[in-house]
Amino acid sequence: MCGIAGSWNVVDSYNVIHDLLLALQHRGQQAAGVVLEGFKSVKGLGLVESVLTDERFLEGSKGIGHVRYSTFGSISEIQPISAYTLKGTIAVAHNGNIYDALLRRKFVMENGGIFSTTLDSELFIHYFSLAPYADPLNSLQWALSRIPAAYSVLIMHETFIAAARDPFGIRPLFYGVYENGYVMASEDSALFAIGASDVREIEPGTMVVFSEETREPRVIKFAERNDRFCSFEFVYFARPDSSFYGVNVHELRKKLGERLFEESKVYADVVVPVLDSGFSGALGYSLSSGIPLELGLIRNHYLGRSFIMPRDRQDIVRRKLAPIRKVIEGKEVILVDDSIVRGTTMRIIVEMVREAGAKRVFVGIHSPPVKGPCYYGIDTSRRSELIASNLEVEELKKAIGADHIFYLSVEGFKKVFENCGVKGICTGCFDLEYPTR
Repeated sequence: MCGIAGSWNVVDSYNVIHDLLLALQHRGQQAAGVVLEGFKSVKGLGLVESVLTDERFLEGSKGIGHVRYSTFGSISEIQPISAYTLKGTIAVAHNGNIYDALLRRKFVMENGGIFSTTLDSELFIHYFSLAPYADPLNSLQWALSRIPAAYSVLIMHETFIAAARDPFGIRPLFYGVYENGYVMASEDSALFAIGASDVREIEPGTMVVFSEETREPRVIKFAERNDRFCSFEFVYFARPDSSFYGVNVHELRKKLGERLFEESKVYADVVVPVLDSGFSGALGYSLSSGIPLELGLIRNHYLGRSFIMPRDRQDIVRRKLAPIRKVIEGKEVILVDDSIVRGTTMRIIVEMVREAGAKRVFVGIHSPPVKGPCYYGIDTSRRSELIASNLEVEELKKAIGADHIFYLSVEGFKKVFENCGVKGICTGCFDLEYPTR
């Protein structure tokens, strides 16, 4: 999962993109980069604040940026990536995984192509260059129509910036008006955070083109939409103040928590959210059940999200979460979280809550068990890593040390989305029903 941002005709775009990427930092913490007009770049490993510093400021009114959480290719390779072609210089910032990238890279190399990175994102450059058109915009439209999934992408050419989503709309992308120009970002909350207005969600199978030729951006449909938006964006990745398809993330997570209680009817003395993304679901569970919601765990926000960061999770969990003994001691506790992927994090949390004196520990998950890998941009590529894929519920309960564990059903999960007005979602990691072969 990554975050992308861009600007068109905006004064001091370096600073604006910096602020947008800062608002998207939760989507990737390994690297950050920007490319400004003239294809000048600043890139580096680490967080936005340590890479895009004042000392490295670049002049320019147009540009694109990226924060990375690696799912394909070397960690040391940093986007946006740039290349020179006969149709002009372009730069690419990509969120998502091209699920059949290895086959496509092989095809390109068999036909004489040479790759300068191991990133799947470089395929956009090759397809753009190989397209049977001289016109850059037609070439980009052709390239996008040949790659089914998964991408939200910003592509900067010498004469335009294009923002596009794949036909399934698996990854999000928005744009809005800012000062005398436009800004783009993976989540609408990032745009609102800098004061953008008239914020719009780019439709699946569509690219929005910003250029000097037209005052308003051009909206070009390059493929029929077949919505399969990543449900995990709602469950885990996105900020609570973001919205997709007009549905607020916090409100939907709260509905998932309410549904979890309706299905499980598990009671205890206190509901404790696993911060941060478990809070909304825990609130819903508490409201539906009448069980008091308590801040039984506090989080150190100066550490990253353990699911994203490629380090020792056990050490990270104990450093970033701490139980409040007065809330937990002597009580039956329901820990509510958004998901369990590998199980390591939850096992440590259960241990910590028991150490704080909990009488019994129940674990409620306001999404279904993660049983399948994601091929579209989440780091769960090996099914053997997924604890729910290998263990039944009773075995899983023992593995994480809980007294009881309960999940939301796939049917109940889908019903919440449907009731909220989000009808086209990808649930492949839950039910193995993927939008592509």
